[in-house]
Amino acid sequence: MDTTPVDTLIGSDGPERLEGRAIKLPLPCQRCGYDLQGLSAMAACPECGVSASRSLEAVIDPTTHHLPPLLAPRVVGNALMFLAILCLIACVALGVHIVIRLPWVGGEIPRLANRLNQLGLVVTVLCGLVAWIPLLKMWPAPAGMKGFDGRRGIRFGAVGLVIWIAGCVLAWLFPNDGPFGPDPINLVAMFGGAVFLYGLRGIVVVVGMRSRVFRTDQIRRQRIWDLVIGIGFVALGIVLARFGENVVNWNMAGWLTLGQFTFTGKSISGLAFLGMAMAIVASLLVLVGFIYLCFNMAWVRKALKSPPPRLREYLDELPPSVP
Repeated sequence: MDTTPVDTLIGSDGPERLEGRAIKLPLPCQRCGYDLQGLSAMAACPECGVSASRSLEAVIDPTTHHLPPLLAPRVVGNALMFLAILCLIACVALGVHIVIRLPWVGGEIPRLANRLNQLGLVVTVLCGLVAWIPLLKMWPAPAGMKGFDGRRGIRFGAVGLVIWIAGCVLAWLFPNDGPFGPDPINLVAMFGGAVFLYGLRGIVVVVGMRSRVFRTDQIRRQRIWDLVIGIGFVALGIVLARFGENVVNWNMAGWLTLGQFTFTGKSISGLAFLGMAMAIVASLLVLVGFIYLCFNMAWVRKALKSPPPRLREYLDELPPSVP
């Protein structure tokens, strides 16, 4: 970590000279967390030696103050956090529904599996219904903002929720009657989830700019397009599993079916097993992605509820007695 002090920083109000200025607000040291309030802006942390100017540079965020203000930042932050949590719960619930359709689960504990399957579908529908509350709460926030297409994202999100709920209801009304793997009717709900995420992205990429961590982090930031692609691989796995299940009865060529073997008393193809494995692995990756998305929305929510002070607000004239 560079401990060399700098004598000028660029804040949201322009360049500010630090020489002869004191820190008048609480400021944790960038390295050790020591409160630097009251010290000279050119001083070093008495605990670890990191310059106060470097700690100032780490906490100010001029970009945030140059963005057009949201009408209801707290409402938007809470709504995005709530939506991320609902997405995570819905992902877990739909994953339970998919896993229960696997032969070694449903075949071993049919009564418990049936109850868990129904519970998973009920939870997914409830998540879709409850998601309308935070989604509609964001509607007034983008009003009058130039360059903010938040309402377009909200409209896509609403369409996605309708498709999602309809897909879950269809999965309840028309349960899987195949002997192997998840039901292709789940593709309807997955398509709705992808549309919803596309709409959510239209909001997050703009609102998220107000969080420095979200804007700059390249490792922990979850990109929504990656979640959409992950859902696509889950859908592809389901399609391959169902196709591989049927080709056994079509007497297709061995190279197309990837061979055949008996599994839990049923004759299945290697293609069906490959599709099932792809769906499970992709589902786990999507689940991890939603966990990261929750952390990301927590960053955004914190930035919207407590925007960082301007550099000028941190600085005061240095009293003669301050070293």
